[in-house]
Order: sequence, then C-alpha cells, then structure tokens
Amino acid sequence: MKNPNTRLQALSGANAKAPRAQTKPVGRQLMTLPEQIAERIFHAIANGEYAPGDRIREETLAEQFEVSRGPVREALRILEKDSVVRILPNRGAHVTQLSVKEVDDIFEIRRVLSGAMIGRLTVEEAAQLAATVDADVRALDTLAQDPGGGAAYFETSFRLSRIFRDACSNERLAEILSSLARQTLRYTQLGLSTPARRKESARNWRTIQKALKAGNVDDASDAVEKLIDDSRREAVRQLEARPTV
Repeated sequence: MKNPNTRLQALSGANAKAPRAQTKPVGRQLMTLPEQIAERIFHAIANGEYAPGDRIREETLAEQFEVSRGPVREALRILEKDSVVRILPNRGAHVTQLSVKEVDDIFEIRRVLSGAMIGRLTVEEAAQLAATVDADVRALDTLAQDPGGGAAYFETSFRLSRIFRDACSNERLAEILSSLARQTLRYTQLGLSTPARRKESARNWRTIQKALKAGNVDDASDAVEKLIDDSRREAVRQLEARPTV
C-alpha cells in the first residue's frame, strides 16, 4: 500500500506537495486518512478550486487519492459537520453557499469562545504565548504594508490562530474552535481581502501580543474578540455588496 501522504498529492495536481503528518493537540493521535483527505478537500475549497454550490464527486476524489470511496465519504462527512459541505440525498456533496446570516451566527460563537479561551490563561501561559507568536506578529506588521501580500498575510494569521488554539488546555474547547475556524475560513478571507483591513488586523494582533506579554489576559481577550468582530463586519459588508443573482 502506498503512503497516505503520497496518495493525497493528487488533489491539487502533480506538483502539489504532500502534507506532512499533522498532529493534533497533546494527547491525541495522528490524523486519520479520512481526516487528511478532509483537510486537503477543505484547502481546495478555501483556495477557490471549488466554488459555492459546486458538487464534490466521491468517485473522482477516490481515483485521485488512490483510495476506496469509503475514506472519501468519511472525509465529506467531517466537512459536513463543519458546515463546509452539504450532503444531499441522491445529489451528493456540494460546497455550502456563503451567507450573511451564517457569518453573523458562527462569528458570534467564535468570538465569545475565543475570548473565553484567552481569558482563562495564566500570566505565565500568556507570557509564553506572547513569545511564541512574536515573530509571526512582526511578519504581519510587514505583510500588512504590502498591497500584494494578501495570501501570505492570510496564511500567517491562520497559523497564529492555530497556535492560539493549540495553547488551550481545554481539549474540547480547542476542538470546537478548530471546527469554527474551518467554518469561518472563507469568510475570514473576505474579511482580509483589502490592504486597509489587513493593516487593521495587524494592529489588532499586535495589541493582543502586547497584552499577553504584559500578563493582561482580560485586555488580550477583548482584543481577540475585536479581531474576530472586525473580520465579521468586513465579510458581511462584502457579501452584502455582491450583486444578487
């Protein structure tokens, strides 16, 4: 049997790099094959390879990954749980549509839970987290000044969010936030699509990092909530500005 990582190269073409075996938070096992496939499908959706409403065909992905349809079907169920796809009877899996109501609903949940996650850090944990994210926050400061740095900015901010989740000692809360990050990713991309918004976001990240470094977890929690709410507001603005079909 081929290595699962080799099979996963096919999703984004022959030149795509296979993902490294990814670890979950401490105490959890390596990602299963369906979880790895779900991750690759998810990134293909986020990268625009599938548009909202597009069908994702099990048989095509099974052939590309060189697996049976079972792991692909499980992967799609994972994405359905995260509201990334909908599995319709006799019609298969389709990428979910973007909507203002969904933005408001899931960003509100993510904002409250993310603020709570930061607020429960000890002063020592906050200082350690501040040191861990400092280099990436400085990178955001630089990328925000580059009008063409949108993709790199988004990738760095997404990595920062993952670092924050990994620092959470409540494993269940970290799992919920990870699911919410998937659900909000396409909206977050909208919310960071302009240079002005990236500059605002970078200022928010710097405020978070400084508050954590000073041990002011309440201020850091408030800044995290502002970061997420600013992204929600811009995503809603852009969705409302789209022409209706």
